Amino acid sequence: MSLLFAGFSSFPSAPRNPTEDLARALQCERGRSDGLHAEILPVEWEGSWSRLKAAIEAVRPTTVVLFGLHQRAERLRIELVARNRRELGHADAVGGFPSGPAVLDGPQSLPANLPWNDVAAALRSAGASFEWSTNAGGYLCNDTFYRLAHHAASLGVMHYGFIHVPLSDEAVADTVASETMPDVFCSVPAATIERAARALAATLHAGADANQEALL
Repeated sequence: MSLLFAGFSSFPSAPRNPTEDLARALQCERGRSDGLHAEILPVEWEGSWSRLKAAIEAVRPTTVVLFGLHQRAERLRIELVARNRRELGHADAVGGFPSGPAVLDGPQSLPANLPWNDVAAALRSAGASFEWSTNAGGYLCNDTFYRLAHHAASLGVMHYGFIHVPLSDEAVADTVASETMPDVFCSVPAATIERAARALAATLHAGADANQEALL
């Protein structure tokens, strides 16, 4: 059983993305964390999903969790629903724009399907404050989340979800000059984000192993 966690690279209003830092930290543990893989996705309307799809096809994970930056978040936000919508006029990291208001020809929303009790317990054990959300926005992270939910079954992915994180303390200095930043925003230590991700990975891995043993 394997897990794939993915973060996103920088984009116009976030010259340093804490979810890229998270993915790099997890990549450094490759070989020490059995079954855990990490990928950094480009913030590109036409490139993010293709990179994630290629990673899924290479790793063949049973569980995929996306992490994205939400600059107005006060704590981790567990996104329960992927929305079939795009914010028109919102440029990506290379100046590209969405081709239309919908992600795909599909339903208006698709639910994530992680084991929520286990997710909550893992984050609490890591000391990470979080909240539940049904609005993942209309930018690239939601776009990729919706595509993941739409294609998960055909790619052999049994469980998938998306977590928004606030700006990290370490990224504030790099980001504060951005003209698009909100007047007031929160930040958390990068170590808290990493600790939460590792606790979540351990919990999801243990749950999958338990389910596999039950089937034997």
